[in-house]
Amino acid sequence: MIVIFDVDGVLIDVSKSYHFSIKDTVDYFSGKDIPKEELLEIKFSFNINNDWDASVAGILYAKSGLSLEEFKDLFKDFSDNLNKIYFLGKKIGVDLPEYPKLVEFFEDMYRIHRKKETLIFSHDILDRMSKKADILGVITGRPESDLDYSFKQFDLYRYFDYIITEDDIPEPELRKPSSFPLKLFFEKVDFDNPVFYIGDTNADLKMVENFNSEEDKNVRFVLFEHPHNKNLKVNYRIKKPDEICEVLNSYDYAQD
Repeated sequence: MIVIFDVDGVLIDVSKSYHFSIKDTVDYFSGKDIPKEELLEIKFSFNINNDWDASVAGILYAKSGLSLEEFKDLFKDFSDNLNKIYFLGKKIGVDLPEYPKLVEFFEDMYRIHRKKETLIFSHDILDRMSKKADILGVITGRPESDLDYSFKQFDLYRYFDYIITEDDIPEPELRKPSSFPLKLFFEKVDFDNPVFYIGDTNADLKMVENFNSEEDKNVRFVLFEHPHNKNLKVNYRIKKPDEICEVLNSYDYAQD
């Protein structure tokens, strides 16, 4: 059995770190005070998995002068690609910051907020999962340096055999929901059923679906449910971390 985790919103609660970093970044580059809830509405409504990209979208919204609903209607055809977001900015006359400068500022903010993160999956549950599974892995959109800080803070490295981070992804187009992160993972690990991926976003789900379709595999997606993702249609969902043990224990190997 192979079990792969997303990190943000699954292993680790980032509501007081990355989410605040999005707001700080948007406010700094827009000169506005935008409610965090509106920025998260944009992030989750359009399944923007990368928080740097979510910040660009938030700045575009803040400087557009549009209401949230007006912006969402305008943004929907440009939301799936960073280049499209920048193109939309030019189209409507909004000056967006250079991406490297935005990333640098965002990471500065994250380093301020990251001490407020908390662990979602307890050590007891991770220990039980490590005994149940042959391999535990991570596929995350975090940069390696961000992951390293949190994994050392919570003493998580001891559980995980293989890790894919943002630093392993050569182009933005290859981030989730592309199948590339999963393909890269299975260049390091031999595929061996059953495989579960625990995520909390549509981008996580689409990555799994794309991988299964392209590689003719059957990675099973487990949704870690929260208010922003309840409408995702999945076969497996959990509301509390300890429920994952029931999913793994109840799996019938005869299905393969």
